[in-house]
Parts: sequence; structure tokens; C-alpha cells
Amino acid sequence: MSLFRYLSSVLLACALTVSCNNLVRGSNAVHTYYVHPDVQGRALDAKMSDYLKKHLQRRCETNILDREGVEVSIHVADDFGGDFGFSHLPGGGYDLRAKDERTMIWLVYQFIKMAGREDKSISTDDLPPLLLSGRDTVVTFPFEYRDVYMPTNQNLDMTYLLALNNLEVDWGIWGHNLSRVLGSNGDLSFGYQNMDQELFARGADGVVHQNQFCFSSDKLLDLTEKYIMDQYGDGSKFPYRMTIGPADNDWVCLCRRCETAGNTKTNATPAVVQFVERLAARFPAHTFFIPGYSTTKSLPDHKLAHNVGVFLSAIDYPRNWNSEDERSQKFFHELEQWQALTDNVYIWDYVSNFDDYLTPYPILYVMQERFRQYRKRGVKGLFLNGSGYFYSMQQEMYTFLLAHLLINPDADIDRMVKDYYKDAMPNVGQFYASVVMSMEQHARRSGSELPMYGGMEESLRSYLFEKDFREFYSVFLRASAMEMTHRERVLYEKTRQFVSFSFLEMCRIHGLGSGGFAELVGDEWVVKPEVWSAVEDLKIMTPEDDLWILTSNENAAMDHMDRVNEQGVYVADYENEVELWLASGAWNNDLLLRQPLTVSYDGGSEKTTKLTDAVAGISQNYHWGWQIYPQKDLVIELPADVLSGKSGEFTISFLNSERHRMAPPKSVEVWADGRSIGVLRREGLVDYVDEGEKVVFKGAVGFGRPEVVELRFIPSHTRNVGIDEIYFN
Repeated sequence: MSLFRYLSSVLLACALTVSCNNLVRGSNAVHTYYVHPDVQGRALDAKMSDYLKKHLQRRCETNILDREGVEVSIHVADDFGGDFGFSHLPGGGYDLRAKDERTMIWLVYQFIKMAGREDKSISTDDLPPLLLSGRDTVVTFPFEYRDVYMPTNQNLDMTYLLALNNLEVDWGIWGHNLSRVLGSNGDLSFGYQNMDQELFARGADGVVHQNQFCFSSDKLLDLTEKYIMDQYGDGSKFPYRMTIGPADNDWVCLCRRCETAGNTKTNATPAVVQFVERLAARFPAHTFFIPGYSTTKSLPDHKLAHNVGVFLSAIDYPRNWNSEDERSQKFFHELEQWQALTDNVYIWDYVSNFDDYLTPYPILYVMQERFRQYRKRGVKGLFLNGSGYFYSMQQEMYTFLLAHLLINPDADIDRMVKDYYKDAMPNVGQFYASVVMSMEQHARRSGSELPMYGGMEESLRSYLFEKDFREFYSVFLRASAMEMTHRERVLYEKTRQFVSFSFLEMCRIHGLGSGGFAELVGDEWVVKPEVWSAVEDLKIMTPEDDLWILTSNENAAMDHMDRVNEQGVYVADYENEVELWLASGAWNNDLLLRQPLTVSYDGGSEKTTKLTDAVAGISQNYHWGWQIYPQKDLVIELPADVLSGKSGEFTISFLNSERHRMAPPKSVEVWADGRSIGVLRREGLVDYVDEGEKVVFKGAVGFGRPEVVELRFIPSHTRNVGIDEIYFN
């Protein structure tokens, strides 16, 4: 059976079962419950007993609490040898135990979910899938620290419900934010603003770099100590974790004291470790971490203090299933080396494509395998860097399931996905689950590495099977006619907006070819109706009152639902440029349309039609229709026979992306048979160009009967140039 027929059959099955959903809501409860503290008079047991009663009753329309009901005993203490325990009482009922209040909150909701599985009068469709097996068990979590950096986990209620950690409450100084000690942009930071040159890094030439710190500075240490004491105390009442690291750039301080500590041009570890260990000695109850990344990637030369650890970046650990290649082994070796120096090894891992939050990203099987490796190797904590405050495709589902896998890396992913969608989307959830699992299984079978910073071309090369996606997209659009709950409709429309973006990028990759954005009607290329429909779907706006449905977090929802990537580009900005390009139909007046060009540059050459395929580049992202070439000795040969005897105007667009070492050239010269006959220059008179801006060069020229026509590029200060199309009309 083809995927199209399979998905259509799933959708039909969803439609046939729709009337069976939620029929028993509001009926009398199957059971009543007698919830009580295990130790009468013990405050924490009583508090969490009341918590379970309150939240269980909230989820049932009839009274569900009775002293004659099923007994549930609540005990919070670390005296049973695990993080949580679940067992049956001898006379019937249940005993729930947890080492602390936060873990008990998770266990309470797991119990409510379990009760709702048996009793449909208890509403649990907004809760994560059930991880409890129902068997007696005592469990120790494989990782002491578990954090998923996604919008759902920005809500502290959800943090506790999912047994996660949260950087906002569990960390003091975080990552590269040491600058908060000094203030930012001239704003005072708790009275410690001090811009003394002693605080900042010096190069080997003695030049001060105010965007980097000197970690041998006594004044910086003093300011940091005061900041920690004022904001977090000495840790005796509430210990914090702190990450102390250099600003996120390549500068390393090479002042006399830092060089004496052991710093080199590329290694800041010696001075940073020395700084952190001085703080650790001052605050023995807090735990301090250095980032195992960039200039602090090198190992220290000694075993670290008991309250000092490393936050090791997994950026070099390939994101593909069951990876055992040379890079993986190198990462594991690095991990083992750090573990020989500290008992506090946390991993900073990545669960998103940071250049594309909209396209599906099947990360579950990949992360499950990584969690198993981390567990086997004794890693103590995991921070999963996702889309942060920005909404990403089905982020709530991924947050829920990743949280569960952090507790049990051996959990059944297929079952969890199906359970989640069965509750969250009772009418169309089976269809969603089948699509998610199809992509997850394809990514696992392919063994391809998932892109961490990739566009649609990288996704298609690695994990996204285009034929399947197009079939899914076709069936998915038909699902709009189905009956859905209000929650389902909100989730459906947001998904529709996102997959429409993915569909458009697929069409743009193919240009005027098969599967492209336009079709030939007579002598003109006309935009396909389904492409215009996808553009309209990009305009879908979620009503403000419904935004919380997408994240379970009103604070994270207000301004973060419509971003494309880590840089915060708005979907609307992408849509506006695409719509203007499609409406222009400029390709129909282009004499170079679909003509092969020869591109020569320093060290290479290629023949391509990508510069004449009618696909305009979209600003702010180098993946969106831009071809990247070195500027040095860049020459593009044009078809002389097509241009012979013609006069017209060249138009070429370039992408300015300094962070990716791309900028427009100074100018472009038109050459015919070895002599310059025209110059293309940037439109406008202002020299300044914004990061991510599309810059247009134009120039009029007339041709005689040349044998060779070339565009020669006069390079600017950066290494590469990003070009979209070369028009001549």
C-alpha cells in the first residue's frame, strides 16, 4: 500500500471513530479515592496529599474523594533508596513515594494519568503520556539534572509536571552571561557596574578586547563574588548551579597573569578553571561549571574541586541513530577524559534544526540512543537545547516525550507517540501519530545525520523523504474538513502553517523543474495554484486567547509563535518576500532563464542552472535560494549566443551575512571578448547594509556579436558571496 493510500485510510479511520470520543465525560467516577499523608502530622506529606486531592478533583465533574474510596498514601522523603516509588498497598490502593516535592508533583500527575486511563470521567487529555507501568517499582533517575529548552518547559508548572529542571530556577549565572555581573549596555547591574580595563582580555599585542574577560583579574573575581552573594547567597539554604565561561567569541586573554596560568591563543581553559576554583572555594555549597566548548574545550591539567564540573557540548557528536563512527568515538573519549577530572559532567546537547524550526525534525530515536550512551557512561546531567521560547513543529509533544526518555531511556517511543496523540487530538491524533512515526522510523533506518543548521536541501538529503512528505501534505490538507475539538483545530492550523513553509521550500528547490513552483501555460511560466494556497496558509494567525494551547505557557506564547529559526526571523517576513517574488513573474522576461552558466572561482569551477532557475533568494537566511561561492577570482561565463545583439539591464541580488562570512562584492564588471563593457553597482547611496539584507546590483549594457561574455566580481572584504539569480531583460 502506498503512503498516500495508507495515510488516507488512517484519516478515514479517524473520521469513523470521531463520534465515539468523549462520550463518558461528565459521568460518575468509576472509583472514589481516599488520599492521605503516609505520616500523619508530617507537613510535606500533608501538603502533597492535599495537592493530589485538589488536582484530581479538578479533573472530574463529580465528587471523586471519599474516605471509603481507593486508598492512596503519600510520602515525601529520601529514605526509600530511589527518586520515586510506586507500589500496591496490602489491602488494595496505592503507595506513592518521592525523594522531594518536585518529584512528587510529577508522580501525582502520573497517578492522575493512570487513573484517567481506567476512568474516563477524569480528564487527562492535556497531560503527558503515562510512564508508570502499574507494577510495584522503585526508580532512580539515570540523570540528576534534566532540562529541555523548549517553550512548554518555560512554564514552571510544566517543569514540575514533567520532572524536569529549568535554567530559570536551577541556575545562577548561566553560560556566557557573566556580563550580567558588570551590567549591559550601560545599565547598572545591582550596583557593580565597573568598566575598569583590568576586567577585560588583552591580546598578545596588549590591545584590550572589551568583548572578552580577563579571568586572572582580581577585580572581576571580587565583583563576581559580590554578585553571587547578593543574588544567590552562600548556598547553605538553597544551592545553585553556576556556569562561568568566556563570552562567546574566539578571543583569549594573553595578559601576563593569564599566560602564566597557561593560556594560549586558542585555549582559555587554564585561567577560567583557576577563576572558577577560586569561586568554588569561596562558595562550597554552590556547584560551578565551565563550558566544554570553543576556547574552553581543552582539558584542565589537574583533577577539579568537588564542586566544580564541566558542561560538555555534544556539538561534535553526530546526530544520527546508533552512531559509532570515528567522530562519536572521539567524543566518547573526550567525555571519559573529563570524567577522570571531575564527577560533575553535564552534557549540552541539541534537539532542533536551528535554521528551521518549522520543518518536521524526527529526533526521538536519535536522542533515545544518545541517552542510553550517556547513561552507560555515567553522565550526571543533560541540557537539551531546543527552540527556547520560539515555537517549533509539535514542540509540546517533543517536550513531553523527551522528558519521559530522560527518566526512562528504554521507554517505547511508538507507544508514547500514539498515547500522546490519542489524548491530545482525539479526532485526528491517529493520523498525526502515523506521520510522526513514519518520519522517525525513516530517520532511524536511513542512519543519516540530522542537520543542526540546515535548510530544506540538507533535510531532503538526510531524513526527509520528499515523496512521502508530499503525499502526507496532500492528505493533511484534506483533514481540514474533519470534525475537531477546539484544541485540535488550533494545533492543526499551526501545523498547517508550518508544513506549508516546508512545501514551499521544496517547490523552490526544484525551480521550474518537476515538483517546482510553476508550470508552463502556453509560453509563460505560471505559479501553481497549490503554491499560492501554501502562501496563504503562511498567513494563518493564532488568536491571542489560543496561543497558550500551543505551549501550555502564556508567557512564552505572546510573541514567539511565528518565528522561523534561532535568529528570530518572522514567518510573515518570509511570506511577504515569497509573495512579492511570485507576484512579479520576473522570470518570464529573463533572457537567461534556464540557461546553463559556468562559474569559475579560486580553486574550482562548475556548470549550473541554479542562477537562472527563476528562484529568488529570500533575505535573512542563506539557505533560501542562495548559491554560495568564494569571491576570490569569481567569474561567471554567460551564453554569448543568447545575448548576441541584445541590449538590456542585468539584475543580480546578493545576501549580506557577515556572521556567515558573506557580503556583496564591491562591483560586478561585464566583459565581452576580453574587455570591460559595463559595470553593475549596488542600488541606493547608503554604504551601510544590515545583517541578513538582500542587496540588489543593476547595470545596463548592450552587446554586439561577442564570442565570450563574462561577469567578473570585484571582491569586498569577506570571503564568500551569496547570489540568487542573474536576470537580463
